[in-house]
Amino acid sequence: MDSMKDKIAYHARRLFDKHGFHGTSLRDVCELAGCKMPTIYYYFENKEKLFDEVVRVAFEELVARLWSQLPKDVSCTEYNIQKVIQKKHLSEDERIIYRLAMKTWLRCDGCEESRRKLMEWEQRAYQKAWKEYASIVGSVQWAKFIARSITEMIQRIILLEEDIPDREIIEEINMIFDVATHSRNKE
Repeated sequence: MDSMKDKIAYHARRLFDKHGFHGTSLRDVCELAGCKMPTIYYYFENKEKLFDEVVRVAFEELVARLWSQLPKDVSCTEYNIQKVIQKKHLSEDERIIYRLAMKTWLRCDGCEESRRKLMEWEQRAYQKAWKEYASIVGSVQWAKFIARSITEMIQRIILLEEDIPDREIIEEINMIFDVATHSRNKE
């Protein structure tokens, strides 16, 4: 690890993942990171700020990086297939960040301030996805259904640690877009 701040973040994430936000103390983080309390306070104002930076901020940066790695010159269906499959290949640290952010978003863990900021970020991301999906399938309701279905697959991979076969991901996403598009054509 490059710096003490990185070391603190690394150990804090693992403790938050194992014991939850409320079950993790800054003393526990200090002990694992090999530092004293003033060092943590030098980098992070309090436990909430530590959690926010090592979970929410790290999650938003991770997602932006992951999205930038996806192919741009493919169909929306193929893009979403690759987006879901990509989650199966996250590193341990990326998986922890993603899992902690999802637990915070679902209000299973985390601190309220991070959840509020995460919900704002997520709403912007969903709005963008809904517009894109609605332009393809012609319905905001179908667009929301597609977004929720894709999120649910990612939750199964990250939270439930399911190893969904690529074939199943491909079939399910193709089916969702096919049914939504077919529904549009019937109207």
